[in-house]
Amino acid sequence: MKSTEIRDGYLNFFHSKGLPIKPSSSLIPHSDPTLLFTSAGMVQFKANFLGIDDSLKNAASCQKCVRTTDIDSVGFTERHLTFFEMLGNFSFGDYFKKEAIDWAWEYLTKTLHIPADKLYVSIYKGGIAPRDEEAYNQWLKYVPAERIFELGEADNFWTMGPTGPCGPCTEIYYDFGDKGCKNPHCDITCDCGRFVEIWNIVFESYNRQEDGTFKPLPHNNIDTGMGLERLCMVMQKVNNIFETDLFTPIINQAKQDLHLKGETKEEISSLRIIADHVRSSSFLIAEGILPSNEGRGYILRRLIRRAARYARLMGADKPYLYTLAPKVKEIFNGLYPEIDKNMPHIQDVLKMEETTFLKTLVTGEEKLSALLADGADTLSGEEAFHLHETYGFPLELTKEIASAKGVKVDEAGYEKAKAAAQAKSRSYADEMTKDKAYMMQHVETHNPATVFTGYDTLTDDGTVLMLLNEKFELTDEVSGTGYAVFDKTPFYAESGGQVGDKGTVLSDGKEIARVEDVQKPISKVFLHKISGTLKKGQKVRLCVDAALRKRCMANHSAIHLVNAALRQVFGTGVHQSGSFVSPERFRFDYTLSRTPKAEELNRAWEIANRAVEAALPVNCQVRPLADAEKLGAVTLLGETYADPARFVLMGGSFEHPQDKYSLELCAGTHVKNTADVMTVLVLKESSVSAGVRRIEGVAGAAALDYLKNVNLQAETLAARLEVPSKDVFTRVNAIMDELKEVKKRYMQFRERTLAAGGVDEMSFTLKNGVNLVVRKADGAEPKELRNIADTIAQKYQKAVVLVSCDKDGKRAFVVKTVGKFEHIDAVTVAKQIAADLNGRAGGRADFAQGGGEAKRPWQELVAGLKDTL
Repeated sequence: MKSTEIRDGYLNFFHSKGLPIKPSSSLIPHSDPTLLFTSAGMVQFKANFLGIDDSLKNAASCQKCVRTTDIDSVGFTERHLTFFEMLGNFSFGDYFKKEAIDWAWEYLTKTLHIPADKLYVSIYKGGIAPRDEEAYNQWLKYVPAERIFELGEADNFWTMGPTGPCGPCTEIYYDFGDKGCKNPHCDITCDCGRFVEIWNIVFESYNRQEDGTFKPLPHNNIDTGMGLERLCMVMQKVNNIFETDLFTPIINQAKQDLHLKGETKEEISSLRIIADHVRSSSFLIAEGILPSNEGRGYILRRLIRRAARYARLMGADKPYLYTLAPKVKEIFNGLYPEIDKNMPHIQDVLKMEETTFLKTLVTGEEKLSALLADGADTLSGEEAFHLHETYGFPLELTKEIASAKGVKVDEAGYEKAKAAAQAKSRSYADEMTKDKAYMMQHVETHNPATVFTGYDTLTDDGTVLMLLNEKFELTDEVSGTGYAVFDKTPFYAESGGQVGDKGTVLSDGKEIARVEDVQKPISKVFLHKISGTLKKGQKVRLCVDAALRKRCMANHSAIHLVNAALRQVFGTGVHQSGSFVSPERFRFDYTLSRTPKAEELNRAWEIANRAVEAALPVNCQVRPLADAEKLGAVTLLGETYADPARFVLMGGSFEHPQDKYSLELCAGTHVKNTADVMTVLVLKESSVSAGVRRIEGVAGAAALDYLKNVNLQAETLAARLEVPSKDVFTRVNAIMDELKEVKKRYMQFRERTLAAGGVDEMSFTLKNGVNLVVRKADGAEPKELRNIADTIAQKYQKAVVLVSCDKDGKRAFVVKTVGKFEHIDAVTVAKQIAADLNGRAGGRADFAQGGGEAKRPWQELVAGLKDTL
């Protein structure tokens, strides 16, 4: 059976049992801030399991998942993956053990026709909770007792954490027969590969208390998970998951491209890593994730770079992974629209990241090899972090290379160096972390969706439905700082990059609280951060700060104008990869696989401002999501839109969309006419990372404020320079040219002075006839040492010139050779000096530089050098 048939057949089977089929949720768990990625089928049903959402009684799904906790094992085992699909069927207080076991057996033996004698099961034997008698007796109807294994907590008792929902589980294993250790007594407890777990059914029936005791849950739940890849391995009668049709198109293509047979251990592991990581990376990129140095972007970067390194080991000497991405599309043809729609973008991101990595990989590997060659059994955390910061080496890659040479990496030291280098910033939105996740789910499910009236009005009456104090605890009254939920509100909640509104809360015409921020922690309920006094059930009047909202509207509409202009200039391959809108400014990140020319950017700014001058109407409508494709609306990668969705149209009309300037799906607030934007003033355009660029600017009243400030500074500078305002630019240029010439002359004088010789220069003729010239250049900057060495070298036909300077306990130096030497080169000498300084050095045969600790007088260093040259 093909994977498509298995996937469809599973869902159809459980649909026939009365379970609604739920589509796979995003790999980004929008409703759960505690998770980096969706890692199991139950993630989208977490609120149902916790009993705070009773909208479903049961469900079935095929969920795309990413797990990277075992990334180092991927490629070296037959079962570890980073991207996989999990088939699941779930019950939230509906069916329980009998139905779950009966249906599992029916599906495996009747629908898939797997021989019954190939299936083994395990149950919980008891320990911290009673033995699972019910599951055991139910299995006896289908499986003889000798094929039912009773295991302990580690294998057959599932927990959500130290406390909370938990329960026994039963697992189903398939016997591959001729695989594994060949021991006649081999059973499911052996990890030789003969017995493979294909299905896990969790019977969630207890709530573990802080004292370790168990209480029954309000209702029993079923959570099952069956890896599609493992089931395909069974049904396609292959030896491992990488031989299924979910991987072979990628692996076969890689074999052909890289001229591999795939028979050695190295080739097999490399091909598996490449195939798995290309699948994972493609799905993550399709959801709008881009490589970066933190969070989800870091995981993506780690996957791409690990795959790229193994591709290089297999002979790829240029970016290669992107050529395999179409095979991912082929494997999942029509199943995941985000892959089909975004394939050009997926390939662009893969190619750019691999190109960047390959540029640093060679240098980084040379550096790491040098560090590992000193014979130490541990690589310091500082060195590992330096490799990451300077050469883009992920810690995992450093560990992998070091491990191959029997060297450990000081991970604690790495984390310490990383923490010292990066200051972590926190925001209100960042506060929605694990400790508050349950309360956020409670707020979301115990309140009706907040009615947002802010598109039409900036003041409205509302009722306080729920209050939380500053510790995120439920309360009937807030006096001071806290959070409030209203039945309806004109306050915009932060989303789509636009910050939340600010304003006031009135009672009987008097201000009783201020709204400092508004968020949507999960999806439908608005949480207002307030300071003041409010009571639950109180009726109030909510007033948005109109001036701040107006400024936000102008800046947000400016982003749409810029986005459309960029797409006109660079093509529809441009995608938004992030944005920020506040009353003061806007920021827009976009994808582009090359560095734009100045004239191209200027053309884009002109296009955007012509749209402002054209005074185009801005029309916002709520329409069916299907209209997005029909009308040519721009959507964000990975964004999940409501249906119906809000369309923002600039220019043209919905009846004649071909005349539009811009059409995007967007829930933000916008001006009524592009003329209200006044002007789009771009302050900066820069690179954020490979393939991602950033525009920072101002529009509307914020742009006028900026221009007024610039004008004030120009007038002040004109007065200081004693020239008319119109001549400031010319006068400043003249001053800069004069300053540049003075600085040039000063540096020339300084270098001649430093190179003139004196008591700090020593010259020796060594026994091999080599002149060793050593200069202590007191007062010189490290960047000046090379010029000093060049000046000194002009005096000699054959010499080794060493110039150094000390500053703040550190010593910098350069080594230059003049003439040809049989056994001496600048790099070797420099590394010898650096070793004495506990430092680093590098360069080429005729010139090298380095630095380290100035731990002893330089004369002693020279004496030691004389004896070794």
